[in-house]
Amino acid sequence: MPAALAALLLVAAGACAAPAGPLPAAGGPVRSVFLTATLTRTPTALSWDYVLRNDEPTELAVFNGDPADDNPLAESPSPQAWVVPRDGTTVEVAQRLFAAPPTGGPHRSYLQYGTVLPPGATLSGRVTVPYPLTLTHPYGTAFDPPLRLPDVRERVVFCIGVARPADVPAAARPSGGPADPSAVPGARTQVYAHGADVPQHLVCAPPERLP
Repeated sequence: MPAALAALLLVAAGACAAPAGPLPAAGGPVRSVFLTATLTRTPTALSWDYVLRNDEPTELAVFNGDPADDNPLAESPSPQAWVVPRDGTTVEVAQRLFAAPPTGGPHRSYLQYGTVLPPGATLSGRVTVPYPLTLTHPYGTAFDPPLRLPDVRERVVFCIGVARPADVPAAARPSGGPADPSAVPGARTQVYAHGADVPQHLVCAPPERLP
């Protein structure tokens, strides 16, 4: 198993939650956040219709947006979700932030839209990725050995990354973008940066079998 996948920490938060894939195991406390997601399959795509509810007493940063800048290192220039290895047979499809690869040296902090969600509010959306699944990661070419999806892909899990806004300061003032929370009263769009060790918590739907 690659070192980037060796430390997986599983905790419960209404659905399974974990700092998975290349993110270091530093997932922070369990949060009262609940995710339901319905998977739709076609011969060429997998789609999840999801609802995320913030039962925390305070606002929550939800990393549910598209990239906020050009991303030449990703396999796709503007993915709706990142597609990364979760374990030896599971693929993670997620809207989340990633730490920089553990290779040292300078790296670029890629930007991603997100939503600041008020307490008690719900956020819904649809995420679609091409099928068969291919790796998409903001630092996809910078790992040694190279990051790759499992050769045998038995399951797929959909996750969304969240954090307390104070733990993940905004990277820039948003100028409008794909993450549009206008239908959620009190929510607002924000821009966040990949590349730091983020105290992020992943909230995940139950894994689904791949054909």
